[in-house]
Amino acid sequence: MKIDREIEIIRGIPALYFPAGDALCIADLHLGYEEALMEESGIALPSGQLKDVEQKLEAAIASCGCEPAKLIINGDLKHVFSESSRQEWKEVPIFIQFALNYVKEIILVRGNHDTFLGPLRRFGSRIKVVNALSYHDTLFIHGHNRDFARILSESSERTVVIAHEHPIIVLGDSVGARVRLPCFLIGRLGAGARRVIVMPAFSPLAGGTPVNLASKEDFLSPILRSPEVEIDKMEVYTVDEDVGIMAFPELRSWKDVSLSL
Repeated sequence: MKIDREIEIIRGIPALYFPAGDALCIADLHLGYEEALMEESGIALPSGQLKDVEQKLEAAIASCGCEPAKLIINGDLKHVFSESSRQEWKEVPIFIQFALNYVKEIILVRGNHDTFLGPLRRFGSRIKVVNALSYHDTLFIHGHNRDFARILSESSERTVVIAHEHPIIVLGDSVGARVRLPCFLIGRLGAGARRVIVMPAFSPLAGGTPVNLASKEDFLSPILRSPEVEIDKMEVYTVDEDVGIMAFPELRSWKDVSLSL
């Protein structure tokens, strides 16, 4: 689905495609999450996330109709803050090599989880790590940035793409059935013409902020909590591999219904 002639949401997949720049963008993979969950909470999950994100990346590239020249990862490639875990040392290089079979270059926009990136050294110049990326009139920042006001003031791109929030919507019925769907949020920055796009997590295991149930203070990103963004005016586009893309009106027009869930 085209947001405009320059940006497309890939059908059913939490990814953006930029035809003019020949780039695919994903965010919040959180590789290593299963091991971290076991160590922190004693919850054992099968180690299937890597295969899931590889299959999802293949599907996104197939939907583009070509092999994009660049893959932009808008933060949180890995999960553990304090170090690179054993699972990350194994899975991060596997995923990067898998992606490089399809693209010529990977650009990682550093997220708050992207510390201790030793596993990336072996790939040399084929992967770049940056704090922010300006590309084809679009500014990519992860969204955790507390100095976002400075970053935005020093840039002039028409579109700002962030992640970090893992937005989802919760839908339900009167008998208690509930479904959670990852979603894109699209709105405006301040009173100007700049647009902000919030990406859902590429990880199938990542939780998220239920945007149709949360108050502004519940959001994680300093950008979305700030007066710069009117949350209730943001449009919602859910992505589901079976259903595809579903468009919803501005949050304010159906939030009262959602709060009765």
